Amino acid sequence: MTTNTSSSKKQFLSILFRYIGFLSTLVLVSCSSIMPDCNVCSSPPLNDLNGRWTLVRWNLAPQNGQIRLRVIPQPNNSDSIFIVFDSSKNMLSGFTGCNHFFSKLTEDRKGAIELGPIGSTRKMCLENQRNQIERDFINVLEDYRSWQQNQNQLLLFGKSGDVLVFSRDKKE
Repeated sequence: MTTNTSSSKKQFLSILFRYIGFLSTLVLVSCSSIMPDCNVCSSPPLNDLNGRWTLVRWNLAPQNGQIRLRVIPQPNNSDSIFIVFDSSKNMLSGFTGCNHFFSKLTEDRKGAIELGPIGSTRKMCLENQRNQIERDFINVLEDYRSWQQNQNQLLLFGKSGDVLVFSRDKKE
């Protein structure tokens, strides 16, 4: 009797491990079409990004396979989070909802954008939520994986797994 139970247990574990392996492979393949290669920094040419881009969506890193959205405070027009690319000055600047920031831009030998150190004003936000969003936003900018442009939409992929979605301002 012990052999039948032991044999059944081994068979069950074998099937379970195959199933887990299959699911793991499926998750990796499905995510690979969304996220760029982990060790590659890439971006569209700087000239294509010229202008102002407003943050419209913030996807947090997936947790247990679930995509989560970060709540972005619904500001009036003057408080929206935005970035501005200026290829003539090789600068990135913007506004986090509280403070203005700026950074020099260069391109690596593959043409990917590289940010210099990010400087910013140091005004204290009135709401704690704004302070946290500002810190997290700057962290994603400082440690990004790649930028991808799809017409009037710009995606910033952070190494943390966060994806920031920007929309090109119509004024530009």
